[in-house]
Amino acid sequence: MANELLSVPVAAGTIFIAGGGLAAVCRKAKQTLTNEKLPLMGVLGAFVFAAQMVNFQLPLMPGTSGHMVGAVLLAIVLGPHAGAIVMSSIVIIQCLVFQDGGLLALGCNIINMALVPTYIGYYVFRLFSGDGLGRGGMYTGSIVACVVAMEAGALLVPIEAAVSGVLLVPFTTFLYTMLGVHLLVGLIEGVVTAFVLEYLRDVRPQILTGGLAGEGRMSTIAVYVTLLISALILGAGLSLVASSNPDGLEWSYKERPDQPQFRPAVGNDSQVVAAADRLQDRFAPMPDYSVRASEHAETEVGGDRTGGPWAGWTSFAGVFGSLLTMAVVWGIARMLRHRPASRVPA
Repeated sequence: MANELLSVPVAAGTIFIAGGGLAAVCRKAKQTLTNEKLPLMGVLGAFVFAAQMVNFQLPLMPGTSGHMVGAVLLAIVLGPHAGAIVMSSIVIIQCLVFQDGGLLALGCNIINMALVPTYIGYYVFRLFSGDGLGRGGMYTGSIVACVVAMEAGALLVPIEAAVSGVLLVPFTTFLYTMLGVHLLVGLIEGVVTAFVLEYLRDVRPQILTGGLAGEGRMSTIAVYVTLLISALILGAGLSLVASSNPDGLEWSYKERPDQPQFRPAVGNDSQVVAAADRLQDRFAPMPDYSVRASEHAETEVGGDRTGGPWAGWTSFAGVFGSLLTMAVVWGIARMLRHRPASRVPA
């Protein structure tokens, strides 16, 4: 979500709620998080960050695109507490480093993309798949969980915008558009999530939350390496061929290339929101996954705030963001890991 979708009171309230939610999640994770899970959290964080950079054209909907969120995948593999921590770290890095998501909207984005989808997706998946992770149950559970989690996050956006008083269209119009677009995204993400889970189950079943019986065809370290290599390929390579169409949220309220007469569904004249936009625009190190041009270069290119159209910056941002996410997640997890009480010798 961008800042313009929120009023200042709603933004402040959701930041407070997200902070309290993350504190509760960290307390839960601290009771169960072990050293063995730290590397997996890091590489999966890098993988999801890179996967989110690959926007794909939505079928039957020209002019719009979608991308993975990854919250359900993280929850299934890591458990909901660890998954929520990794997903929240990704959202925060995207906002502060790459100006992807508004600064005032950070609380909403953590709630909508990390906390709510992670827990809803995890329990819906378990309900439909059971504990055995058979192929049929795994695909059914993944698709249903991703759809439900995606729709839950999509439902919250119109509610937050309506409470903020920024909608220029009826609430139901924005709501139905968001739910329809993200239904397609959830279906596609569910299939991708099932493929990743099937790969992990086949090569190292013990790596999944709770562990599964069976002999893995790869060592744990080898699985970590393949996930990291996949993240680098996604970030450095596939991000270059991602769809340039607006994603489902932007298409729903802001921009529709396939409909030239479309007018934005949101209006926000708050000076605080405008100031937050300027602050984020000025201090984000790599806005829009590119580099900031010098003042002279900005003048030469007509005010463009980035370093030009060289596609290599997107690849660099994908690799840098993936590695940064891995390092940040590993550091946070290391601080939160469970430390058994030391035994006092008799």
